[in-house]
Amino acid sequence: MPLFDTTFLIDLTKGDNGAVSLAKEVDATSNIKAISVVTVHEYLRGVFYHHLGKKTLDEKMRKALTDLAHFEQLEFTSAIAREAALIDANLFKNGNMIPYADVVIAATAKHHEIPLVTRDSHFKSIDGLTIVDY
Repeated sequence: MPLFDTTFLIDLTKGDNGAVSLAKEVDATSNIKAISVVTVHEYLRGVFYHHLGKKTLDEKMRKALTDLAHFEQLEFTSAIAREAALIDANLFKNGNMIPYADVVIAATAKHHEIPLVTRDSHFKSIDGLTIVDY
């Protein structure tokens, strides 16, 4: 079961060739597709940022919720919070900070011992994280 980051989900909805190709590969298997609840937040936040106060909000929100329904949504637990704190501290000590949301997404992948699908290179600075690029 791979964990897809927010960038992948956005790229997929925009029709990025690499994301679409990988999605088709994964769909052809029996693998469960997962996202972190942080990705749910980031994805929906983008919809609100672009459509809040506009007539398009309801339609875009329905589409976003449909997009998200294709993935198992992994919760942010206290065990993942501990893993995220360790990742964050190690990054800080090495002078290599990344956004907090990405720390939690990485911690979710590490906690569940599953690869993270992303094209964001800053995840490569996290020890023990298996990354699948697209």
